[in-house]
Amino acid sequence: MIHGLLAVCFCTPAAWAEVPTVTMQAVAGSIGGVPMMIIEGEGLDERYGFKGKFEYLPSDGLFQNFLIGNSDIAMDNDLLGVAIARAEGFDVSAFYPVGNLYLGIVVPGSSEARTPEDLKGRKVGHFGADSGTTAFIRLIVQEIYGFDVLEDYEMSQVGPGALVQLLAQSEVEAIFNFEGFVSEAMVATGGRYLLQAHADYAKHNNGFAPWITNMVAHEEWMQANPALAYAVRDAYDEAIRLLEDSNYEILRKPYIAEALGMTDPAVLDQMIENGNTYGYFTNDWSEEKRTAALEFLGKLAEDGSVIEEVPDGTLISLEDTIGPRP
Repeated sequence: MIHGLLAVCFCTPAAWAEVPTVTMQAVAGSIGGVPMMIIEGEGLDERYGFKGKFEYLPSDGLFQNFLIGNSDIAMDNDLLGVAIARAEGFDVSAFYPVGNLYLGIVVPGSSEARTPEDLKGRKVGHFGADSGTTAFIRLIVQEIYGFDVLEDYEMSQVGPGALVQLLAQSEVEAIFNFEGFVSEAMVATGGRYLLQAHADYAKHNNGFAPWITNMVAHEEWMQANPALAYAVRDAYDEAIRLLEDSNYEILRKPYIAEALGMTDPAVLDQMIENGNTYGYFTNDWSEEKRTAALEFLGKLAEDGSVIEEVPDGTLISLEDTIGPRP
């Protein structure tokens, strides 16, 4: 459910100059940055009473840029990174969801594989055992099918973009990847999801699957700027309402398609279809979902290969941390 009331800001130029600025960041070209693109492109920052400074940055060093204080809110970070940062002494917390698990295992249309078990002993591409994508897929496959992909697949590691070409050239029989590389791979190979992480895990796990991206802020910033924290959350809620009301067709707007690097209409069509089918964004941050997410992180910590603990404060709600809306 969308929270908050529409707070329209009718500002004179002089008054607008005094409106507080919030610096927000997301990965350049990533679908995880789409809600932030909508906030910027549709003027939702102004509507909710703040002036956004929107930064789209390369994935390398992105979280470090946030951790050292160069931005107020990170819109495109996973819970694993937040847990690791808190364990290292950073006072950062995820305070709202952004992306559902828009990732999974993709195979060409010609593949005879019907479940992940059919890929045992086969060559499969991924982009790092310590990546959130591979870690999430690994745990989901372990829970649903009972085997370890890192042991039972012949894993081949390259970058996310290069995986599309490996699959198209039949160098691997499947890839682990996320949107929009998923859509690129599907178009290049007539492919399909063999495992769609959000849908398949939620079906297996009583309706819950963790998020791949979240809104993250320093606790000190949230405490000092409670009204702004709520305003950004409200702007995000409005952004995903626009996404859903348009059936993801808003992705065709030039400011989004160009930012995503969508030069192939077929890939954009596929991404819109995938978004409608699987629901790539959410604002369900209920206590029930947060508890389930902490349990999921706890399973990763028990494995110990990516994280060893889930520090207190990794997931919070604004209401519990900074109090009721000012």
